Amino acid sequence: MQALALQVPSAWEALLGQLREGSPWRMLMVAGPVNAGKTTLATWLAQQLSDRYRTFFLDADPGQSLIGPPTTLALSSLPLDPDRWLRLRFVGHISPEGHLLQMLSGLCRLVEAARWYRAERLVVDLPGHIPGEIGRELLFQILDVLRPDYVVALEREEELKPVWQCFRKSRRPQMVRMAVAQAVQERDRLVRSGYRRERFQRYFAAARLCRLSVAARGLHGMVPSWANPEAWRHRVVALCDAQGFSRVLGIVVRFDPQLQMLYLWAPPFRAREITTVQFGRFRLDPAEVGLMGQRPVTPEGS
Repeated sequence: MQALALQVPSAWEALLGQLREGSPWRMLMVAGPVNAGKTTLATWLAQQLSDRYRTFFLDADPGQSLIGPPTTLALSSLPLDPDRWLRLRFVGHISPEGHLLQMLSGLCRLVEAARWYRAERLVVDLPGHIPGEIGRELLFQILDVLRPDYVVALEREEELKPVWQCFRKSRRPQMVRMAVAQAVQERDRLVRSGYRRERFQRYFAAARLCRLSVAARGLHGMVPSWANPEAWRHRVVALCDAQGFSRVLGIVVRFDPQLQMLYLWAPPFRAREITTVQFGRFRLDPAEVGLMGQRPVTPEGS
């Protein structure tokens, strides 16, 4: 990923100076509404900090993922590459709404992984703030559980005020309120949807039609009823390892309850590394990402 070419606002430069010269810290989160420039600011900060510190980037926006496919959270080292990550967690949908527990647990595990990688600085790009009580509570719980050192709150009309007021007497996190930059260009629903489709197409470009036995594997998340085969069709699932991280995503074609066999489109993977299958609510038609009929294959290591 090439360095960003942008006109940096003076407020960003001032923040960077504070982060470089101020008290030691480990984790910073960037929060704000949709189309506020969160990802641009977060990636710029991570790139600037990486010159001095062992810096990692946590993409926590499952709807407009910069790193990894949509529906996931990804931990990455720098320089950033959209198709490379260290650890991946599956949320189960492109919106945190309805998957708040998966969002929070995924963030906790990825922050834990960043510590394992000996991160000196971790920059977290949070999802676009959901208006209303659900969005407020999600952000509150994230800050309350993970206790970042800094939260940069990008705002147009004090959207995050109900949350940062809860921490006004706390030492952590330190809130940095910042207006949305005038140069930020809003992307409408059509553009955002097109971006997600392109990211899915890129991820599934090398996918094969596979069969995977679930007889000795755990199923978790929003698992469909075995009595309703249609409920399995086109579900996006994560094939997870023993640590609960997603090794690969798949698109379910069908499920055979008698054989306990799952047929799905997925990039190449080793079946012996898969301990559980995690289900969400998101569906994706394989035809939308260019996947056509094949004979199913058994993945390596079954």
